[in-house]
Amino acid sequence: MLHLKRKSKSSIRKKIRKVSLLNSLLNLFACWVLLFSTAIYFIKDYEQRNMDLLSTSLSSSLIAATVFEDSYNASRKINALGQQQMFDSAVLYAKDGHVIARWEHSQKMSYFWSYLHSWLYPNKKKIEIIHDQQVVGWLFIVGNDSYLFNFILYSVLILTIGMVLIFLFSFVLSSIMYRKILVAMNQITTKINHVIHTKDFTKRLPDNSLKEFQNFSDNVNSLISEIERLNGDLVHENKSLAIKAYRDSLTGLDNRAAFISQLQFMLSENGPCPSFYILFMDGNKFKQINDTWGHAAGDKVLQEVGNRLKILVKGEDCVARLGGDEFAMILSEMESDHQVEAFISGLHERFQSPIEIADGQTVSFSLTIGFTLANKDEEVSDILLRADSHMYRNKKTER
Repeated sequence: MLHLKRKSKSSIRKKIRKVSLLNSLLNLFACWVLLFSTAIYFIKDYEQRNMDLLSTSLSSSLIAATVFEDSYNASRKINALGQQQMFDSAVLYAKDGHVIARWEHSQKMSYFWSYLHSWLYPNKKKIEIIHDQQVVGWLFIVGNDSYLFNFILYSVLILTIGMVLIFLFSFVLSSIMYRKILVAMNQITTKINHVIHTKDFTKRLPDNSLKEFQNFSDNVNSLISEIERLNGDLVHENKSLAIKAYRDSLTGLDNRAAFISQLQFMLSENGPCPSFYILFMDGNKFKQINDTWGHAAGDKVLQEVGNRLKILVKGEDCVARLGGDEFAMILSEMESDHQVEAFISGLHERFQSPIEIADGQTVSFSLTIGFTLANKDEEVSDILLRADSHMYRNKKTER
């Protein structure tokens, strides 16, 4: 009688072990997928916030260069950030569409990295360059993800090793590692979100126990430091531009732009008085001084004129050099033509004393002055034309 050899049956212990091992592997694989997906999601979210932060700061720092179409300064700022791998490409366009500055980083990527790059940055980010509430240009920027690729490679390696370790040492260790990763990512995204909304560039990410996240935090801190520096440079540059835009460099008086701006304020609804006087002043025989003593002597004369006029400014009044030997004043405290004429007489007396142009060498200098009363219902151009005409009538009379 033949006895068929029966297959040896596995024990319940082995079955449970197999089920347990299979369940552990499936859970570990699910955890691995979940961890990787979460990391990628937070990376993309971080990159979008990072790009918003970088774009805001960079576009602000390029306002002056865009307004003046300064290709040199625009290229210098864009190249400096591009070489630090802050972005892959950036193109600055003027309002009329021509390119002011461009920077591109060319590199060959595999299909996977190209797909990941297109997923992280599906479109070029377009930022309007706004000056005085008007669009003066556009900045197109594409983010750089070179360090993210390294981060992903490290993450894949760590997660794979983690699967083996968790398989050996239990699912609890997996939960701990998962929690640590989320905490680290939340710290990074929370801090970046705080910087974006508060514009507080003094905060930094704390140290992290994971090497890759520590490197990630260091990169973010470096980026925030760079943006803080750029923001400081921007504030300083804006102050310098404001001074240059509204100050006459020779006399220290307001220039024509500042005078027009103050005149517009005085004529606005918020102006301090319903009417005021405008004085136009033109130097007499200034060309003769330049021809006889040179332009350096002419500059000293203009500086002394500015000093003598500057003393007369009170409250909302202002004195400005319009150009050459032409000056103008706003007088808000005068109530009648008689008061203005008395003021002009005192002003002429101030210029009776000669002006020293060199050691022991002096010249006489006088001003022809015209004035007009300005009311809030008038246009700036009409007021300036009337004051200018009055001044030239006086100049013809003096001749």
